[in-house]
Amino acid sequence: MPARRIPRVKSCLTLPNNAQRRAHVVNVLRGEDLGPVVQDEHHTFHARKDGSKLPLPPVLDPIAVEKRWRWKQQKEKPGVAGFTPFQKKLLENPYAHVLASPVRIDRSLSTLLPSALLLTLHIKPHPKTLEPWLLPLSLSTPNPPKYLGPPLRFLAHSHNVAYLTARKEIWKKVLSQRFIPFLGPRGMAQLVWRKDMPEMLLNMLRARVEDKLAWFFKWRGRLVPVASPSSADTEDVEDVACFIFLGSLRSRADAIHDEADAIAAQADKWSDYFRTGYGKFFDPHITPPAHLPKATHHPPPWFQLVVPRLAPRAQFPPLECPTTRWRGRKVAVYSLTDMLGAERAEALIAETRYEGERCWVMKQGRQTVDVQMMLGQLASYLALPGPVWWPRL
Repeated sequence: MPARRIPRVKSCLTLPNNAQRRAHVVNVLRGEDLGPVVQDEHHTFHARKDGSKLPLPPVLDPIAVEKRWRWKQQKEKPGVAGFTPFQKKLLENPYAHVLASPVRIDRSLSTLLPSALLLTLHIKPHPKTLEPWLLPLSLSTPNPPKYLGPPLRFLAHSHNVAYLTARKEIWKKVLSQRFIPFLGPRGMAQLVWRKDMPEMLLNMLRARVEDKLAWFFKWRGRLVPVASPSSADTEDVEDVACFIFLGSLRSRADAIHDEADAIAAQADKWSDYFRTGYGKFFDPHITPPAHLPKATHHPPPWFQLVVPRLAPRAQFPPLECPTTRWRGRKVAVYSLTDMLGAERAEALIAETRYEGERCWVMKQGRQTVDVQMMLGQLASYLALPGPVWWPRL
C-alpha cells in the first residue's frame, strides 16, 4: 500500500490571511503603581516580601526611561537675545552659513561640497509631452514642496555646466542610482537635458539677484553710498559686509585671458583631431614598430594614446573674485555691470533714490545674509581663473 502524505500541522500562533492584526499598547507604570521599589544610582528594583530585590525591566524602570528620553527630546531653539558677541558675529557671516550647509556630493567631480555651493536639478514633466525634464525647480519655484524627487547636484560654475551640456550625454553618467526606480527604464530613456542649460541657469541666478536687490534699492538707507571701494573712501564706514559697484571691473588683462582661452580651445580641437585621425599609426598594438612583431593581445582597458596638451594647472588655475581691503580684511566687491549686464544693471538703478551714484556699501546684519549668499553664488558662477602662481620648490 503506498504511503500517504502526512499534512503539516499549522501552528496555533499563525493568523489566517483575513484575520485582523491588532496592536496592543503597553501601559507603562509610574510612581506608586510600581509598588514597593528600591533605587540605586543606575537601576530600580522591586522589593520582594522575602527581602530580595527583583530588577525592573528597562521599559518600566524610571531611571532608564528618563535617561533614554533625554536623548529623544528636541533641543530648544537658540534665543538670539542670549547670543554672545561671537555668536552674533557668526550669525551675520554669509560664509559661515555657506560652510554650515549640508554636505552633498558632486558626481561630476566626485567631490563633497557644501550644498550652498552646488546647483540642484529635479525632474519635472513637460506640460504637453509629459516627458521628464531636468530643471532647477529650487530657482524657478517660489515655494517648492519639501520633496521634489531625486536631485542632481553639481558645482555652480559655468564651465562645469558647459562641460555637462557639451559632451554627448555626459550628464547621464553622473545621475545617481535613485533615478532608476523613480523613473523606470522608459523614463530614463526619455529624460531630457536642455541644450541651453548654462544660459538658463545664468538667467535664473540673475533674476533672483535682481529681485532681492530691488528691495534694497527701493528705499534710501538700506545701502550707504560711497565714492569708491578703495580703503581711503570707506575708512569711516562701520560694519561693511560687501561693496556693490555700478560699472565694470574687467581690465585689459581679462581680454588677453579670453584670447588665451580661445587659443587653448583651438589647440585642444586639433589635438583631438590628431588622436582620432592618426592615433592608430602611433598605437603599438595596431601599428607596431618595424623591429617588433605584431601584438597578439588586445590593449588593456586603461590604455589610451597620450597627446600633448596644455597642463590643467596652467589652463584652469584657481578662480578669482574681486575683493578690496577694509580695515585690514578682505571684502567682496560685486560689479552689477559684470554680473547682470550693462542694460539690466542700469534698469535696476533707474528711477530709484540711488540713481546717479556708482558705489554702495551693504551693511553687515541678519537681513543681508541671504542677498550676500545670492551675490556670491552668481559671482562664483561667472568667476574666471586668475593668474597662475607657481610656488618655489
